[in-house]
Amino acid sequence: MKKLTRFTSLALALIMACSVTACSKDGSGAQSNAENQNAASAADTAPSKADGEQKRIAVLLPGSTGYFVATKAGMDKAAKENNIKLEYSDAQWDSTKQLSQVEDAITKGVDLIAVCAADADAIKPAIKSANDAGIPILAFTNAIGDDPSGKYDGLVSYVGQSEVATGALCAKIANDMLGSKGGNIVLIEGRPGTYPQRYRRKGFTDAIKDNPNMKVVYTQTSNWEKEQALKITEDLIQKGMKFDLVFAQDDNSAIGAGKALKEAGLKDKVKVIGLGGSIDGLRALKDGVIDATTFMSAEEEGKLAIETASKALNGEKVEPVTELKQVEVNGGNVDSFKGEW
Repeated sequence: MKKLTRFTSLALALIMACSVTACSKDGSGAQSNAENQNAASAADTAPSKADGEQKRIAVLLPGSTGYFVATKAGMDKAAKENNIKLEYSDAQWDSTKQLSQVEDAITKGVDLIAVCAADADAIKPAIKSANDAGIPILAFTNAIGDDPSGKYDGLVSYVGQSEVATGALCAKIANDMLGSKGGNIVLIEGRPGTYPQRYRRKGFTDAIKDNPNMKVVYTQTSNWEKEQALKITEDLIQKGMKFDLVFAQDDNSAIGAGKALKEAGLKDKVKVIGLGGSIDGLRALKDGVIDATTFMSAEEEGKLAIETASKALNGEKVEPVTELKQVEVNGGNVDSFKGEW
């Protein structure tokens, strides 16, 4: 009898516990089941943390110039539009430091590396390191390697101009200024080892071969610096070197050369061509310090670099080269352009 009583009590307790669990606040078990189903459905459809997580791109700049201020403005705009976080580093024109920055970005596990190379050859091992780590890498502004188009195996894409085409454009401008009689040319170059310095020279010197009377009689680097270009030009004037045109690979250097010529009273005899269409360059053109320059939007270049990176991260096809082009700016059309840097 005791065994039966104990069994009966246990059964009643279990029935009461099940009843309490099954009932909702209003006493119906049906509503509780519906709520459980709705909760499960919401959990299935709710986005995971990874779905909305920002992609991280390490942006590696070669050094500080006004140009990259405008480039960064375009990059920041595109990053905001594409929900991307940018992590900037500056190599201060030290190729070894830039290699370390690539390794650091790999260690941090960024989603993509966008590099503007401080040296077109020294950066090559970094491309392999990124590839080995499974991190896509893109080049912008300064191309890598020896292909004049900027194409390089291992890159997602190169976003920027064809430096050879830009150099050839400046040769055309020079030829238009000097005519068939030609003349002696001073070439003031940018920082040695950079892709622009090498291939702007190649494009220019190859193109002037079409006019046998045009000759580069002196070449020197200004490292993109106005004061260095001014000093170079002053020294040439003091040495009595005869030249008819200065082609500087950037506007800063062109302005320096133009100022030296003006101070020596020679500006009306020597033409000066710049490159880049900076704010100061366009002003110098209007003021007669230089005679021509070129223009390409640095902001657009930065924006395209991040947009291309975003497409690659989303699995979309991107071209190995995304090219932008410089255009001629002279006294006749200078008012149509607005500098960005």
